[in-house]
Amino acid sequence: MEAERYIRNGLSPAEQEALAQATVAIIGCGGLGGRCAELLVRLGIGSFLLTDPDTFTDSNLNRQIFCTSQTIGLDKAFVVADELRKINPQVTVDFYVQSFAERSIENADLVIDGLDSGDDRVRLAELCRKHSIPLIHGAVQGWYGQTGVDQGTNPLLNTLYANVETDNAPKVLPMTVALIAALQATEACKFLLQKQSVLTQGWMQCDLLHTDFDKILQEYP
Repeated sequence: MEAERYIRNGLSPAEQEALAQATVAIIGCGGLGGRCAELLVRLGIGSFLLTDPDTFTDSNLNRQIFCTSQTIGLDKAFVVADELRKINPQVTVDFYVQSFAERSIENADLVIDGLDSGDDRVRLAELCRKHSIPLIHGAVQGWYGQTGVDQGTNPLLNTLYANVETDNAPKVLPMTVALIAALQATEACKFLLQKQSVLTQGWMQCDLLHTDFDKILQEYP
């Protein structure tokens, strides 16, 4: 079964092994984080570190892939860990039901941003920079979304959220979440397989209502 599991990925054995040896930390296990985790475990990531202090509520049902009538009231990190093991029983998953801290990303090869607050995102980026771990950013608001890669040398999150007041309870459509999470998983895959990405030089933003997609490239100070 293991030989068949990833055959449709079309990756080389060496590439698939690189993914199997990787550890991805996901900070926030709701809309973006949960969907990204599901994509990455199916891709073949071998180890996960999940962090989220919250439980599932009725308001999560519209977009969070692991929120169901049966998981309402349960810890998000616990549920996502359990679901990842159902998809691949051989995956290694550690989870923390708490706000993110240093142990949330220790030993990770990269970090996925599944947070809601701009202030929290900047703090996470600083923590990743301290440990020299790339951060794959994602954010959604209604029909709009954005994603990019913060490698420390390009202070993406500080650029995006400098002097910006952010909404801690954004309006979120399920299709926007699915798209941005897929782009985050794509960037994670490219990084782990050492493939170049233009999003290390800026970010991508989309307006699904008008079907507009833009890349904003920037020279960082």
